[in-house]
Amino acid sequence: MHLTKRAPRGNALMMTLIAISVLMLLVSGAIQFTNYNREATAEKLRGDRVGACADAARRHLLSRLKLMSSPLLRTFQAELIDDPNKNARSVMRTGHYGEPAPKPEQDNSVAIVDARLMGEGGEQARDIANIAPSGDGTLGGKYYRVVVKCREKASQRESEVEFLFRYGL
Repeated sequence: MHLTKRAPRGNALMMTLIAISVLMLLVSGAIQFTNYNREATAEKLRGDRVGACADAARRHLLSRLKLMSSPLLRTFQAELIDDPNKNARSVMRTGHYGEPAPKPEQDNSVAIVDARLMGEGGEQARDIANIAPSGDGTLGGKYYRVVVKCREKASQRESEVEFLFRYGL
């Protein structure tokens, strides 16, 4: 009598099911990770957009100084054309993060800074041929500290930029 060894049965199916289950877990984890990464990228892009808007507000304010009757003594506010829908456009204005729009007489986001705090003094050498000398002994012009912010209407996100500049002769 000749005994033949029987081939194993059922193990191939079980191994295939285990391998497919492991692959499904890996694929679902990769898909979930990609989704989290996509959401983080979208948030980063929205944050960059608001930051760029605040920088645009700073540049816009500096470019329009000559158009203001008295430099920076009133509240600055403009609408940025960043969306075709007028109701979704960002608003750039002077002000601090999280504060509502103040009345012009209450706005503390624009301030004149003493020139001596900026390192100027009466003992500086200067040429007064083409400038009207100021009475305080400094080189002329005034330093301003300004805070501008940008707010997206759609997401209510805000970003602010604070900067110093000198204006005038």
